[in-house]
Amino acid sequence: MRIFRDIIVLAACYSLLLVGSIFLQLWITIPLGIVITVVLILRKRSQHRVKIEEMQRRLSNLRSEGLLIEGKAKGTEDDVFYHMILTLLTDLERSLFKLVEKNIQLLSLKEIGRSIISSLEEKNLVDSVFDYLVRGVGYKETAIIFLRKKKMCFQALITIEKPTKVIRRVLNFGFKDITGALSRSFISGRPFLIKDVNMHPLTTVAGEPLFPGSTMTSYLCVPLMKSVNEIQCFESEDCLLKQMRDNENHGPLVNYLSHEVCLSCSDIPLLGALIVTDGYRATPLTDIDQVTLETVGSLVSSIIENWYLYQELSQEKTFREKVIEGMINGIFAIDLDGNVTLANTSVREMSQLPLQEITKLNINDLIVGETTRHERERPFLSILQDRMPLTYHEAFLKRKDGIHIPIRLNASPLVGEDKEIQGAIIEFVDLSEMKRMEEEIRHLDRLAVLGRFTSAVAHEIRNPLTGIAAGIQYLNRGEHLSIDQRENISFILNEVERLNRIITDLFKVAKPQRLQYQKVDIPSLVNRGFQSVSGIFENKRIDFDIDFDDNLPIIEVDPDQIVQVMINLIKNSAEAVEEGGKVWIKSKTYEGGDVEVVREKDKNLVCIEIFDNGWGIDPKDQEKIFEPFFSRKKGGTGLGLFVTHSIIQQHQGRITVLSQPGNGTTFRVYLPINRPKKGGVVEASHSSR
Repeated sequence: MRIFRDIIVLAACYSLLLVGSIFLQLWITIPLGIVITVVLILRKRSQHRVKIEEMQRRLSNLRSEGLLIEGKAKGTEDDVFYHMILTLLTDLERSLFKLVEKNIQLLSLKEIGRSIISSLEEKNLVDSVFDYLVRGVGYKETAIIFLRKKKMCFQALITIEKPTKVIRRVLNFGFKDITGALSRSFISGRPFLIKDVNMHPLTTVAGEPLFPGSTMTSYLCVPLMKSVNEIQCFESEDCLLKQMRDNENHGPLVNYLSHEVCLSCSDIPLLGALIVTDGYRATPLTDIDQVTLETVGSLVSSIIENWYLYQELSQEKTFREKVIEGMINGIFAIDLDGNVTLANTSVREMSQLPLQEITKLNINDLIVGETTRHERERPFLSILQDRMPLTYHEAFLKRKDGIHIPIRLNASPLVGEDKEIQGAIIEFVDLSEMKRMEEEIRHLDRLAVLGRFTSAVAHEIRNPLTGIAAGIQYLNRGEHLSIDQRENISFILNEVERLNRIITDLFKVAKPQRLQYQKVDIPSLVNRGFQSVSGIFENKRIDFDIDFDDNLPIIEVDPDQIVQVMINLIKNSAEAVEEGGKVWIKSKTYEGGDVEVVREKDKNLVCIEIFDNGWGIDPKDQEKIFEPFFSRKKGGTGLGLFVTHSIIQQHQGRITVLSQPGNGTTFRVYLPINRPKKGGVVEASHSSR
């Protein structure tokens, strides 16, 4: 189109000259036309040359992007444009190749990013970076430098890929070894591309270069920095260098990273560095290499920073877990619904439940209140609803086997960062030993009182009582006594015998005999006790049944003492029922279920139940039946159950009573299967209830 336009312009000019030739001479118009033609041609060539020079200048500028332009194009116009087109095609091919290469590098960078993010170990991080720099980008000499704050030094992990082998080495160096461009890069936090190694050599460690035998002509150092806006040195009162210089009364403070103590500072933004060289490569390092390494360095810096934060959080979490797991007291954490979210080792050991099962339970399934009244069924509701802490609350921890362990707990609300309640924290202590000691102390107190009473009165009563009995027996031998007199004498003798029996029982309780342990079976103990009181069953026609488990174990007890317990309990049951009543005894290995009984760790028990269908015991009397001299039975001394309780207490067992007026009474005797160890952790114990 431009050629046609130029022809039209030239034709128009000649047309004007032809018209002008009518008025002018030919010798004037012909030279004028020639001059105009030459001017237009020269002007066109000048414009064309300017365009060609502009094109060549712009092509020459592509050298900075890595394209090769071999001098200026010369020759005819057709040759010039042909040469330019070939040059552009060649450069486009090279650009396409470099584009593909960069795309591959970006994909590799993406993969390394994924690998680094997913790696939680330093070795995986280092291997991923080396794989990218060596295999992805093609650097033959690379180094990753880490700042080791605890050791106050730097550690360089170096990879050298030679034509015949790959060398991996680790080099530690200190603060004084940071020199030259490496020092400037660390202090400024900016990358340095050194294109003249002779003028700015890479740092050496004890005279040894980082890359021995390197063929480098240039190297690139990119510092790995934390994500901070600026270095704020000496502003914190915790600054180690500031404290050191204040103590030494030095002059004005120096700059950042000016002393080896700075390497241990927790606030130092320097994490390390990436270093690559052009050793064993065909081309020197360029600005493109700097951009590439900066991109990798930025990614690695973020990952290392997050990695250090993750390690700190992990260490803090591990420390908290060790503290919680190492506590002797039990620790629970529950959510707003009361579901257990955390339980430490003490909880798992006491409850005999693994963590997986505990976290599936509700707190009310594990901690049972002392009563079943509505306001005490869920004591933790006040914490979750009213945010009121619960202190020194006594309850029971229910074990897997049904055993109930007495505990004293403190609970407080768990509040989140948004000040909203998220649940509760419960801390408790096992009261088993304390309850056992309280029970023993109460028993010893009763024995002490009874012992003092027995010592002061028993001998003074027994001596005249013996004289009274002898005198009454002498009178009873008279031949002239009437029937009424003999009945009175018989009554007096019975009362004397009753008093003597009370004194005998008092001596048994006040001075308990040493237990003579033997291994016996429970059925034989029950049978011996029943035979001693079988006359009562025959006279009142009482039905007596027994029910023993087939796998009932042999127990280690004092047989005579336990037989005395059986006699007292069977006799009480027989006397409590009416004529034609029923008494039966059951025995089995105790597997839990009684909230009043605490089986200590590694302590197995057997349970013997004596049940009667008599009138039962009034609730007010149930708390007193094991006290001395308390009895509702006509002619009772009030010492039978007290002696029974003392014998079981000596065996470190437990006796409980369950009775409702009109529904009979059940006595449960819990005895250790094996002989208890005095003062050991396996002593049997029970609650104070």
